[in-house]
Amino acid sequence: MYNCDMFCRVIDNFGDAGIAWRLARSLATEKHWRVRLIIDDAATLAAMVPQVDATASHQNVKGIDIARWDDDFESEAADIVIELFSCFLPAQYEEAIARALQTRRVAVAALDYLTAEAYAETSNGLASPHPRYGYHKTFLFPGFTEKTCGVIYEAGLNEKFEAFAAGCGRRRVLSELGCECDHPMTLYFFTYPQMPVAAFARDIAADPRPLQILAAPGKASDMLADELNRLKAPHIRFVRAPMVPQEHFDEILLSVDAALVRGEDSTMRAQLAGVPLIWTLYPQKDDIQLDKLAAFAKLYAKTLAPNAAQAWLNLENKLNLSTSSTTDWSAWRDHFAQMQNGAKLWRKTLFSHSSLTERIAQTLEKQLEC
Repeated sequence: MYNCDMFCRVIDNFGDAGIAWRLARSLATEKHWRVRLIIDDAATLAAMVPQVDATASHQNVKGIDIARWDDDFESEAADIVIELFSCFLPAQYEEAIARALQTRRVAVAALDYLTAEAYAETSNGLASPHPRYGYHKTFLFPGFTEKTCGVIYEAGLNEKFEAFAAGCGRRRVLSELGCECDHPMTLYFFTYPQMPVAAFARDIAADPRPLQILAAPGKASDMLADELNRLKAPHIRFVRAPMVPQEHFDEILLSVDAALVRGEDSTMRAQLAGVPLIWTLYPQKDDIQLDKLAAFAKLYAKTLAPNAAQAWLNLENKLNLSTSSTTDWSAWRDHFAQMQNGAKLWRKTLFSHSSLTERIAQTLEKQLEC
């Protein structure tokens, strides 16, 4: 059984902490590694994992050791060390790795953000020596093809989702959240306040078809509620969703008809749930987030008929441009049946590949056994 230290600095709020926790749990449960998550913002993690004490310097939750990453953090090196999202290790820990390598093997890796861009294939698995100590760090790039490090999902997740769909879980979840269970269209809404929320509100208000919005907590949802109140659109039903533990988040995604979501963790879970996806990326200078969107679109749009693919891409581009004045919602909804079929096909593609957990374990365990 290997010891693994995972380091995470929370930059993208729930996304970073969410991926870190999913990966830690998956490696511990499926690969039987002894995992310690060293994180600088336990409060964000606690919002998704209520058992976490945001004030504790050390704790064990669901079999995962959690340590606070502060200026005083110091430790001997684990067998496997993973930097998450370019966080870089503390200097004293790098020294600990160098000391440990005098008597045993240590596998060191840097796990990047998920992307469909070409560099995820060309750079995955490459190694670089430490400028001072000389040990090698392997770069792992999650992605959507066999040449990348894959996407994160737990063993048995596909079967779990299928069992939920076959039962009465959807009606139970929607009812508990205050939604109409038989509403013709329920959209889960979770995005950044920088998104053109007002333009989106105007577009859905202008489309006369009934819409039920299940809005996640956050400023963007507040903005959407305010704008819809101003527009007075009687065909739109607005329901506020509470913050739920990560382990229950999938049930919400499996219960709605479509998901407008942000970041990496929620977006990935929506794809795995097989619901039509509307992805909003974190806005960056010169709209370079559109490059990441375009790379993903080349793959995702293959599951859609040409007209539906164009409608989806038009909506995506408009929502991811902060200067947008319209969002092409009506055209997207016109092709909704094709969006549903495409989402199911994409889900099958994702589950046909081995998971991020499997590929990380295969790469790093091999380094220790050579």
